[in-house]
Amino acid sequence: MRISIEQNQLFSAILSGPPGAGKSSVLQLIRQYTDYEIFQLNAAFTSVEEIKKVENYAYNMRGIKKVLMFIDEIHRFNRKQQDVFLPGVETGIYTLYGTTTENPEHVINPALLSRCRVLRFRKLDNNALSRILSRAVEYVGIAVNEASKKYLIESSNGDARFLINAYEILSNIAKTQEKGIIDNEILNIYLGEELTKYTDNEHYNLASAFIKSIRGSDPDAALYYMARMLEGGEDPRFISRRLIILASEDIGLADPFALVLATATAQAVEYVGLPECAINLSECVIYLALAPKSNSSYEAIAKAREIAQKTKNLRVPRHLLNVEGSGYKYPHSFGGFVKQDYLPKQTNERIYNPKNIAKESKIFEVYKKLWKERFDSTELKNKEDGGE
Repeated sequence: MRISIEQNQLFSAILSGPPGAGKSSVLQLIRQYTDYEIFQLNAAFTSVEEIKKVENYAYNMRGIKKVLMFIDEIHRFNRKQQDVFLPGVETGIYTLYGTTTENPEHVINPALLSRCRVLRFRKLDNNALSRILSRAVEYVGIAVNEASKKYLIESSNGDARFLINAYEILSNIAKTQEKGIIDNEILNIYLGEELTKYTDNEHYNLASAFIKSIRGSDPDAALYYMARMLEGGEDPRFISRRLIILASEDIGLADPFALVLATATAQAVEYVGLPECAINLSECVIYLALAPKSNSSYEAIAKAREIAQKTKNLRVPRHLLNVEGSGYKYPHSFGGFVKQDYLPKQTNERIYNPKNIAKESKIFEVYKKLWKERFDSTELKNKEDGGE
């Protein structure tokens, strides 16, 4: 990258890395050391039409001006929207720089990714953060004592932007207190404001509370934790994926439409993006929270896998093999259903235990009517084991 900037000959690239690692700051170097005309856009607020306007301009300026399209948070464009960059990057009409905090292989269109280099930025270490803080002190003129310096650097977790913002707040507090140094007193005022950073721990804690609130049928709590995640910069696609999982794990056959709605919501998130997709997520969260709950599908596959691991060598019953004269009874020849064994005899037990809840109660009745002997044998075994 440095050589390309010094030679005034940039190449299209995806700048990937954590927040505050310097991805967007590269643009200042490009402005200083190259003659590229720069269009800086943010995918969270930019439409495909705006991208096309820049592309048309770059086409008209071809051979006259070099154009760099710098897209912050390029992962906010879904994969279909990212197709808009392909013609320009392919023909070299303009150079594309896209920044992302996500894994490029997961969020960038493969066709676009193959036409760009991936440049990976890493978290800044404490020495780098210390140097940045020293520059800030030199610029602002408010010193920092050792205790405050240590707190700022460690709490920044490699994020220079967070470090600078925190120092700026502390400096303003120091000025109001008519002090020329950030000391323990200023730091205590700052900590009293309970300023927090959306860390990995916060990500997992809020996601856990979010899922448990929906499972517990509390839409207010679920919406609150989702809002916390979105305000912290969480990718809405992560939230939509969790909702799809929950729709089957915790609601399941009690309301099969939950999975349809969750899947449609994920599609809406891809098409719409932030900020509007928050409305789609809100609708889905409220529905899932208030839907009847059943984890029978989750329990069924868990039990099936447990049995499968123990019985890997059991043969499939002969009448289920695709061979002539196997003895298989074709259900449609018997009105749609006929009694015959489908499981190997050594493991002919009930795996799916339907819950008598909401829509699953109808499935419960059908299953019990068709396979009454499985229910009877289970009930008998429960009594022998001392169960109810």
